[in-house]
Amino acid sequence: MIAAAVAAQVPDSLAAYRDGVADGPGGPGTMPLRALRDPRVFDATLDAFAAGLGPAAGCAACDRRVLVSYWSQFYLAALATPALTALVRLGRPLPLAFEALSLERDAAGRPCRFRLPAEGYGSCAAPGLAGLVEAHLRPFVELCHERCGIAPRILWGNAAVILDYVARELADGAEAACDDVAACLGWRAGPACSKSPLAQALCPGASGCRRRRVCCLRHRLPGVPSCGALCPVACAAQN
Repeated sequence: MIAAAVAAQVPDSLAAYRDGVADGPGGPGTMPLRALRDPRVFDATLDAFAAGLGPAAGCAACDRRVLVSYWSQFYLAALATPALTALVRLGRPLPLAFEALSLERDAAGRPCRFRLPAEGYGSCAAPGLAGLVEAHLRPFVELCHERCGIAPRILWGNAAVILDYVARELADGAEAACDDVAACLGWRAGPACSKSPLAQALCPGASGCRRRRVCCLRHRLPGVPSCGALCPVACAAQN
């Protein structure tokens, strides 16, 4: 089973999402991602996530854009770890097309695992990380924008920061994990870099890390810290 092969290659530093994908249909609580296109399902999913954050955070998040941004960070972390592990360590893409996957959530309503489709279904038309961008990330970003009005660049920033971190962990500090990943994340210049929404979402930070260009808004949730050195708002305040 491909999910087990991927999990075996995930380093300990990324162990929180080692099981970010699984084979098979899952249990009764598993939700097809296409169901999120129903506004009622989308809102119920966000309500469950808000409830898991606690009464204060749930009540304060009347601006759904803030809540969706924070929810997306759990979603994207669960997706990024197995997706990049398969690309970098196994040299193969996973079948992660948005319409083909189902989502599992933990007891707090946080996205925690994606269920892979049957073999031969859900493959991305383009190879590598560029394929994941077009087949999964772009429809996900567009859906969230339609549901709550969140700016796409916020979600692209969330995805870029998470994918950049995961790729560096998998590359063991090397400058490039693989050509496609490096180009999409903006680690090197080139046509693929200039076209990638992930590369455009990041810029060099003072500490040497890549930081986001646009704030993710998570600091507006009570009890949720900012991104620290990655946050453009915090960096601007220090200058």
